[in-house]
Amino acid sequence: MNPSPTKSRRESILAILLVIFTTLITYGTQIRQLGFYRDDWYLLWGAQSKGVEGILSMFQGDRPFVGWLYVFDFSVMGLSPLNWHVYVLCIKIISALAMLWLVRSVWPQRKVETLFITLLFVVYPGFYQQPNALTYKQLLLAYTASLLSLALTVNAVKAEKMAIKTLLTILAVVLSAFYILIYEALVGMEIVRLFFLWYLFHRQGKTWKENIRATPLNAIPYLLFAASFVYWRLFIFESTRKAVSVEDVFGQFTNLHGLIGLLVETAKDLVETPIFAWVVPFQQYSNQLPYEELGIALGLGLLVVLSGAGYYLFARKQVGIQDEDKSPRDFLILGALIVFVTTIPITASGRNAHFWGWDRYTYQSVLGVALFIAGLIFYVFRGRMRWVLLAALLISGVLTQVGSAVYYRDFWKVEREAWWQLSWRAPQIEDGTTLVVSLPGGFGLAEEYEAWAPANLVYQPGGPLRIPGQIMFDDIWIDLLQQTQEKRLVRGTFTIPRDYGKVIILSQSLPGTCLHVLDGKRFDQAVTEARPDVRFIAKYSNVDLINVSGPQAVPPAEIFGVEPSRSWCYFYQKMDLARQTGNWQKVVDLANGADKLEVSPADVTEWIPLLEAYVNLGDIEGAKQVAQLIRDDKYSFNKMCSQYEILRDQPAEYDRVSVYETLCKK
Repeated sequence: MNPSPTKSRRESILAILLVIFTTLITYGTQIRQLGFYRDDWYLLWGAQSKGVEGILSMFQGDRPFVGWLYVFDFSVMGLSPLNWHVYVLCIKIISALAMLWLVRSVWPQRKVETLFITLLFVVYPGFYQQPNALTYKQLLLAYTASLLSLALTVNAVKAEKMAIKTLLTILAVVLSAFYILIYEALVGMEIVRLFFLWYLFHRQGKTWKENIRATPLNAIPYLLFAASFVYWRLFIFESTRKAVSVEDVFGQFTNLHGLIGLLVETAKDLVETPIFAWVVPFQQYSNQLPYEELGIALGLGLLVVLSGAGYYLFARKQVGIQDEDKSPRDFLILGALIVFVTTIPITASGRNAHFWGWDRYTYQSVLGVALFIAGLIFYVFRGRMRWVLLAALLISGVLTQVGSAVYYRDFWKVEREAWWQLSWRAPQIEDGTTLVVSLPGGFGLAEEYEAWAPANLVYQPGGPLRIPGQIMFDDIWIDLLQQTQEKRLVRGTFTIPRDYGKVIILSQSLPGTCLHVLDGKRFDQAVTEARPDVRFIAKYSNVDLINVSGPQAVPPAEIFGVEPSRSWCYFYQKMDLARQTGNWQKVVDLANGADKLEVSPADVTEWIPLLEAYVNLGDIEGAKQVAQLIRDDKYSFNKMCSQYEILRDQPAEYDRVSVYETLCKK
């Protein structure tokens, strides 16, 4: 029995609202506290410093069309992180609705199944870097366009009027060109289109011979563009970026080792993408999240499950539940085929999925994953087990995505506060100074532009690059020892000169501690830094490259947000600056200001500027009080005193002996 139009419309509205609600719950709870990360930084700096020309030049060597998209995006979004995250959230909502439209266009009678297929698509935990919004916007946008294109194709086939059929086909072709120009690895979605066309014609009762003719005939407009693009990409376009260079990518498969590697990595991804994606990221974040955050994430997952249960009860009453047919088996088969054909272009291009950093190489298959998993659940399982599994997967997806957002929230807090702290500590920095940046454990920087791009946004907003940067790597000590000078070309556009003879080293050991601008003259005080390699290279850091009397740099609020509250780290940075200038009374005054606000360090070594101030002012009683505060942390106390003992008789550019005797001898 078919439901009345009114009941069917109510169900459709409820399904749409549930999809939007689930997307907002999964991706929107932390949105105001997210920022910029990883590759976002060179995009931001290029847009601000080089303008339209800079944006276009960044992509002319691999994906020229993407450059024009970013020109438009920056003209609308500007440099505000919130704008970009809202933008990407809107894309995700449109993507989810496109998915619902697609599966309901193919299976219009399977209301419940298609709704839960869409929910699985929304929460899919295999790709959890959506908070890296500026960078992965194009991936999400391209996939959204591909889903809309497929949905338009399905409805064009079903349309009876030629005018409507033609219009829908034209729109589908335009969107097909749009997504392929953004991300060429999605070309596998054109094979997915063939699958859907074949499936639709098969359901219409066409014979195999008729289907063989009808499917490619209806796919001609799409295949023409896809084939033209592939020809252009392979034989005409010359990529200047090795990662997407056809010669470099396919050259690795010209020997037996490369071919075996391709087969092995493809097989692994075909298991990891649809199966392990629901387990491994969940395990990572459920172990990583603090209990309070874990409880909130689980609660949000349960809220989605309960909302889905409410929809199910409503749908069963309003539109009824269809009898079992072959649809779940079709979900399973189609889903498996889609995962396969969308994975091949990725692994063939030398990329494969890893659930930490490279998880984006699962997202091209998310349509197939949702169909495959739903098919598995609805075809293989019956009764209560079906709904238990579905609920578990939804909770896994929501918890993973919320956990990822919490991680990126905390990462942004550490990152933005580090640049604010540097601005408090260093009013200006001499041109050509290389900043070596080390942030705490889980928030460590991965690429050098995560150091130089924000530094120049702070100290040279809108201007040319004048402060290069670097992150920690194994052999950096060799470059520092030899005072290496080098140049690095970023995306074939920006030349970054680096002088390892002019270096300031920035280190933050733990999220709760302050950023330490290491002073090579006091390298012995770096003995408590968490990373041994930072301790080893501390002697190369030259704080004289800081212009202590220059105009005060202020991080742009549009990017870095408003200035953090003046807690201990503000006073510490200003105390350290005053120590550099020898203004010992100011150090004491700043410490008194911190005391009035009842703020104190999480790392007792941050009392050292005050200890030195009292020593230099001859305030023995004050020095002893500070020394006792440091002694309370036996680990730091013993480490520092052991180092001072070793170096006691060696000359120093500060009064090391007095500091040693005050701190280490009672």
